[in-house]
This record gives sequence, structure tokens and C-alpha cells, in this order.
Amino acid sequence: MSNKVSQSEKNRREYKIQSLSRGLKILQCFSLDAPALKIKDIAYKLNLSEATVFRYISTLKDLGYLTKNDNNKEYRLTVKVLDLGFSALNSLGFPNIALPYLEELAQKCQESASMAVLEGSSIVYVARAATKRWMSTNLQVGSRLPAFCTSLGRAILAYKPFNEVKGILSKVKLTSYTPYTITELKTLDKILVKTRQDGYVINDQELEVGLRSAAAPIRETSGKVIASINISMASARVPLEMLQKEFIPHLLATAKEISRVLGYRLSSKV
Repeated sequence: MSNKVSQSEKNRREYKIQSLSRGLKILQCFSLDAPALKIKDIAYKLNLSEATVFRYISTLKDLGYLTKNDNNKEYRLTVKVLDLGFSALNSLGFPNIALPYLEELAQKCQESASMAVLEGSSIVYVARAATKRWMSTNLQVGSRLPAFCTSLGRAILAYKPFNEVKGILSKVKLTSYTPYTITELKTLDKILVKTRQDGYVINDQELEVGLRSAAAPIRETSGKVIASINISMASARVPLEMLQKEFIPHLLATAKEISRVLGYRLSSKV
């Protein structure tokens, strides 16, 4: 029996890989800014024919990942998509390791503590120890926020070459969420440089007026920054001086301990 793969078998394999790629890209078309899309919208985004998109959409709908509004012909993601995300988050492992340390940090500061990873131009929350204090920003594991204007995002971006940072941010619009949001790349570069020097970064009301936070990087065995942790609070409740003098020492100690548990040592190469 010949070991050679037939041309039809090769074509079938290539088709399966292409099908998976296109299916995932269709799911990625949906976002906070575009929660509902028509077939023509997706076809335009992906530079595909509407007939091709229809076939993939129909499959995703049958699998339960999309739902259709028959009145306006728009499709939306279903909650089943969350299963994919939570499975991925659970498989990461280190958020479960970090959670007890975040809970201890939250208890010491009496403020919410979180861990996030960088995914594209966004941060994704992978662990969170929330306090009972009310905040308008409803965050939970799986929540996504822009990296450029969050302390968690900057604490990771600071340890990447700035050319890489510019490449990451070139794919998104640097929106001014509040009058305090920094959107100029030169200013952002200076903030990232200072973050590397200090080992932490403070974000003061750039994402939401009244919300203040500080974040520090998390490293693994090689010294690579793989995540960040932060503490967040209402600016009216915690002045900057209090944040710097009382909370940041706890934040840095927690980040150091989580990194140590993950195998990082001060002698590791960065």
C-alpha cells in the first residue's frame, strides 16, 4: 500500500484547516463595538464572498455559537462562546496559583485585586479578588479592557520593545475614555519607561473618572513578564499619597511572591 497521500486527501486537509481558521475569524469579528453583524458586514471585514460567509455562519449557528435575529438578519454571539474562553483561562494554571495571593492583597488593602494577561491590544482578566465596595466598572474573570490606558496593560507593555508596543497599538483606536486618558504615543512611551524603572505603574482616572489603580508585572522562570496584577479603588476614597505609601508596597510584595512561586528569581535573566 502506497504511503503517498493522495491529492484529494491533501485538498481535504487544507480545506479543514482553512475552515477552522475562517470560523474562528468570523467569531472574532464580533466585539463590544460591533455586537451584531449581518452576513454582508462579515464578508466585508474578512474580504470573503457572502455565499462563503453564509456557509460558515450556518455551521456556527447550528453549533450554538451564534444566534440570528430574523427581523433584521443580524447575528450575535451566544453565551456558549464563553465556554471556549473559560476553558482556556482554566488551562493557564497560574491564575489559580495567584488567586490566594490576590485575596490576601485585597484583604490587606480592602480594595479589589486582579490579575490579567495581554491578548492582542487588550488585557483579559484571569483572576480577581473583588471587595464589596461598589464600583461602576463591572469586572470579572474573562472581562477585556484596552491595554494602553489600564494599569494592568501598561505593566505588561512596559517590558516589550516600544516598536512592538506601537505595532500592537496600531491595530486599535486610542480612544479618550475620560479627560485624563493619555493617547499620545510619545507620552505613553515615557510612562512605560518609568514603569520599568519603578517596577509599577499608577493609572489615575484614565479609563473611568473616579477610578484609580496601580499594577506590577508578574514574571515566570526565565524572567519574562507573562501577566500583571493590580489593586483598584475609588480616587475619592484613596488619595495618591496613600496609594503610594500604603498600598504599593503590598502590591510589589505580592507581585514578587507570585513571581517567586512561578519560578522567577532575582538572578534570572530579564
